[in-house]
Amino acid sequence: MMTNRLAILAFALLMLARSAAASTIQIGSAAALGANDFFDWGQVRALDGSGSAIAQPSPENVTSSLGRTASVSDSGSLTGLVEGIDWFGNFTAGETVLYSGDVNDPAAAASALAVNFNTAVRGVGLQITSAGFLDFGASLEVFNGATSLGLFTVSGIMTGFEDGSAPFLGALSDSSNITRAVFTLTSNADFGLGVNRLLTADSPGTPPVEPGPAVPEPGTLSLLAIGAAGALVRRGRRPLR
Repeated sequence: MMTNRLAILAFALLMLARSAAASTIQIGSAAALGANDFFDWGQVRALDGSGSAIAQPSPENVTSSLGRTASVSDSGSLTGLVEGIDWFGNFTAGETVLYSGDVNDPAAAASALAVNFNTAVRGVGLQITSAGFLDFGASLEVFNGATSLGLFTVSGIMTGFEDGSAPFLGALSDSSNITRAVFTLTSNADFGLGVNRLLTADSPGTPPVEPGPAVPEPGTLSLLAIGAAGALVRRGRRPLR
């Protein structure tokens, strides 16, 4: 009996040591993340009859290129935009952008986006920017359930040059234990934030496996949009127009 108890105690201590050794590090580029999957925000993009982007209610269910499902949310609404068409920031022209608000009411935009994964990932990352011009700060906090695995920060400058220079903000764990990622503007947050597609990484050689049928994409969404241009440009502070 004593031998069994000692064996159980040794096993518990081993598991505790492994847990304590678990680590999550900040990743500063897509190449360093080593992603094998992504969520494209074209599936959140919706247009009205005149071809202008319209906001969608939060949360939105989204599906990755490999069939992983997740939900993305903020405190209000979400809008799918396209760099060079109805978003003018520092992503690469033609990229789909997720905006944390409604282009018709940017002052009410949220300062944070949360992504909840239905199956855990090892790493996450994307490029991020403020919707307001000039300097901004941003953070990424990743979680396993309710437990924080790390908080990471980055700074950048929004110029509207469409040059792909928006800073990359990512995190990589030593196991597939990230179930939630929260991207937040820590400064210059008055008009919300924009992000390009979300990259995810799994453990090497381990493709995502979904429990049950995948959540379908919200709609068929990819036409051009131009709405809310003049009013937003006149403000002179935001890449939306």
